[in-house]
Amino acid sequence: MHTFSFFIVLLIFIFFNVVTATQSQQSLSPPPPHGKSHHGHHGHHRCNAAKFFGYVRTSPTAFLNNQTELINEFLHAHNWVRSEYKLPALKWDENLASFARKYLMERYNDCKLVHSTANYGENMFWGKKLHWTPSDAVYYWYKEKTWYSFETLKCEPPPKMCEHFTQIVWRDSTHVGCALQHCKNNGTGMLIACEYNPAGNYVNENPLVHAAK
Repeated sequence: MHTFSFFIVLLIFIFFNVVTATQSQQSLSPPPPHGKSHHGHHGHHRCNAAKFFGYVRTSPTAFLNNQTELINEFLHAHNWVRSEYKLPALKWDENLASFARKYLMERYNDCKLVHSTANYGENMFWGKKLHWTPSDAVYYWYKEKTWYSFETLKCEPPPKMCEHFTQIVWRDSTHVGCALQHCKNNGTGMLIACEYNPAGNYVNENPLVHAAK
């Protein structure tokens, strides 16, 4: 009888410790992935953004080695989004792209997600890993639409932000130029920037409607 009782107690002890260890491990695990933040690290599961936009690359890293491929991918993604809202397509502006390249080189050493002081509209994207693409950046900017209300012209609930999305669909913006830069230290990641002209995101204005002149 004593042996049987000891065996039962032992089983309960083992079960309790297994459950406790499991709960402890779960509490130390990172939180589940969530939607894209306003700016910052995209550590959650990465979707196939190029496929989402229906864009086919000539090779997986074509945009890294060929400026024409990079332009085509950025334009395709932007104009896919704009077509969803029946907006005129953006045109590529090499002056804007040149500005984006020069500004990202200023961030080459620190890889900080800091906006420039230019009078252009500007979307920026940072990723810790080096696999992010033009389609990825535009996709996560586009997904901010989830929180934007065209009725109230607000991004809700706080502290959600939607300025990347509203800039992409800003009707009065006609040109875009973008750049992608791996930072000096691969461990600090990479940056993507797109510049828009004319700039958008004026307070209390509907991005889909021509601004009053």
